[in-house]
Amino acid sequence: MVKFKIIILTLAFLATLLASLSLTDWGGKEMQPLGYEPKEGLRLPESGIGDVGFEIFTSYVFSFEILALVLTAALVGAVWVARKEVA
Repeated sequence: MVKFKIIILTLAFLATLLASLSLTDWGGKEMQPLGYEPKEGLRLPESGIGDVGFEIFTSYVFSFEILALVLTAALVGAVWVARKEVA
């Protein structure tokens, strides 16, 4: 009985994932500028942190989400392995 619950939850998760991927607007109608332009009177930041953040959340957002899922699965697996058995 437990295996059927796991199968149903897995299928629900996959259906949700496929629905979110199919409903995502991948080719934005408005092209956003591919650079950071500061407001008038402000200077450009000296570090590259803003550029890294901009690239992660624009060009590599799908890879970032997949990495988040993999790290979450690794965390759950580590907790599962490290748990103590109750005697």
